[in-house]
Amino acid sequence: MIVVLEGQDEFRISERVSEFRLTISPPEMMDINITSLDGNSVTIGELIASVSTVPFMADRRLVIVSGLLNRLSKSSGKDRSEWSDLPKFLFDSPDTATLLMIENETLPASSFIAEIVKHVKIEKFPQLRYRELQDWIKSRCLELSIEMELQAVSLMADSVGNELRLLDSELKKLRIYSRGNLITVDDIRLMVPYVRQQNVFRVVDAVVEGRSRDAMVASSMLISQGESTSGIVRMIERQLRFLIHTKYLLSERVSPTDIGKHINLSGYPLRKTLEMEKKISQGKIVDMHEKLLNSNIRVREGKLTEQDSFELLLSELR
Repeated sequence: MIVVLEGQDEFRISERVSEFRLTISPPEMMDINITSLDGNSVTIGELIASVSTVPFMADRRLVIVSGLLNRLSKSSGKDRSEWSDLPKFLFDSPDTATLLMIENETLPASSFIAEIVKHVKIEKFPQLRYRELQDWIKSRCLELSIEMELQAVSLMADSVGNELRLLDSELKKLRIYSRGNLITVDDIRLMVPYVRQQNVFRVVDAVVEGRSRDAMVASSMLISQGESTSGIVRMIERQLRFLIHTKYLLSERVSPTDIGKHINLSGYPLRKTLEMEKKISQGKIVDMHEKLLNSNIRVREGKLTEQDSFELLLSELR
């Protein structure tokens, strides 16, 4: 069996890999009969040897290779010629092994790749759309024996976004917290930190667009959750630093996925940062940062209270 798992949804792909691992029997022979290969460096000899090896005291072997097909689509010359027999090998590969090929990038259109995929089964794992994401959360709740109201499901989807591994972690924490009770919107707001992050973005969005009244309303929501005005200012400062860094990385042609790794953001916060970057100029960010600094100085020098200085700041940022 030869299967290609294609797509950017790393969590669902990892779960599918786990399912394939369970096909190795008996379980105590699992690890010794599973081989993982780096598709960016593996040779065709190593791949053939791994797939052709006889299972050790088990029904079959599992060989996992990541990124090989995208590598081959970009190869040429000697590297391409060394792999020219791959389609034939796949056609004649022994039935004692499962070859699992993981491709996080979309398979490119090329005659060589087209010849290869004739012999494989392709399973696609794209990022879930919003409604699909809500359905995934509901399904995960059933698996975890969690009961969650529909508004809470929507809030989870809005706040955490398409980071399924993160969603899974938050749902497991909510299962412990709820102790079998219905999980409500208030529970999500209390337990899931990304909801608070969402309100920070509402404040910054409103500030960027000159909507000081909306910024004050969003700030009040944060304050009702226990945040101080100085804490909100620090979060706005943090977001402005993310925006400055994001603008620089985009100018260096860094991909959105890699930007998330550089600034340590993912899911909803990363998506909103990338959206916000398009709305604001570098000069506007610097100007906002200076006004934030002046607001902090006013408070430290005792000229205004935190609340008064914050309200003045919002009016200055219009």
